Amino acid sequence: MKNEKKYFEDKLAARIWITELFARYSNGRATDKEKKAIENWNPEAGKTTYNATVEEIEKGCETMWQRLSDEFGFELAKEQTAVAKKSRVIQMQNYVKYVAAVVVLTLGIGIYYYSSQDSNNITQPAQIAMEYFQSGAGAKKQVKLPDGSIVYLNNDTRIGIAKAYFDKEKREIWLEEGEAFFEVAKNPEKPFIVHTQNLETTVKGTSFNVQSYAELDHSSVSVRSGKVEVRNGKKLIGELIKNRQITYNKVTGAIEKSEANWQDAAAWRDSRLVMKDANAKELKMRLKQQYGVELILQNNILQGTSFTSSFERQTSLKEVLDVISVLYDVKYDISKPGKVVFYK
Repeated sequence: MKNEKKYFEDKLAARIWITELFARYSNGRATDKEKKAIENWNPEAGKTTYNATVEEIEKGCETMWQRLSDEFGFELAKEQTAVAKKSRVIQMQNYVKYVAAVVVLTLGIGIYYYSSQDSNNITQPAQIAMEYFQSGAGAKKQVKLPDGSIVYLNNDTRIGIAKAYFDKEKREIWLEEGEAFFEVAKNPEKPFIVHTQNLETTVKGTSFNVQSYAELDHSSVSVRSGKVEVRNGKKLIGELIKNRQITYNKVTGAIEKSEANWQDAAAWRDSRLVMKDANAKELKMRLKQQYGVELILQNNILQGTSFTSSFERQTSLKEVLDVISVLYDVKYDISKPGKVVFYK
């Protein structure tokens, strides 16, 4: 029974590896040797249709693995990977030079696929076993990844990793919502990649802050140490070093590169409230994060206003509101629990 389980684990890991290889090919990231092996593969053996049976897809994957194994001489991966809870057969509709990126999990309990698809020109995970880490409202969290990297999550932040792939050839993280600070374990052979809705940040060992809130019109990357490469889809938009920042406007597509003190960019880690050229949306979000209050702007006052301010840890809500009131010539009402109303 033990040997049988080991056999299935190895086959599962191998097929997941195949799928990633085909995904790299479709993205144009495969090496010349990988391209040669894939392009010489017999497409009919792994071709799938809507009516394909599990056995037919199984046969195709077996042929794919044999062809690639003959070409590369790879041994089967030894680590067990995460498996699906529900069986499915999914057709891959887009073939690249007759290649179908299909993976079959022969444990009899799941079929998954991994594809590369564009969403605002950024790679996204597609129907693959993911492990998620998240923080709640008003609660920060620290996560240690399998490679030893540390991720600090701000309030209401969610990240995911594909455990079957992570730390194999590269280390990929999907920041689905929120803000996170990364202390990346150095490994020049395995790039560390953070995907957000619009940006892809790549490093090999450094520390940096990534902000990507759905409710805000921009995303940003700020660096504490090392060197960071930032892309929008396949387009390189900048390389950052310490105390440099890239801000990407999700509405207009505008890119701004600027000096940015990393301690201010990651001020949330120390429970400090720092805003630089923040709009009303960000002001609302930051006050909710820091003090758990809902900000209401009567008659849309302060719309179009740019807020730049810094408050040390343990600064009270009233002190913050007093400063905003003086600087921006508004009044405030905190008579209702959990609410702050700005008015003229």
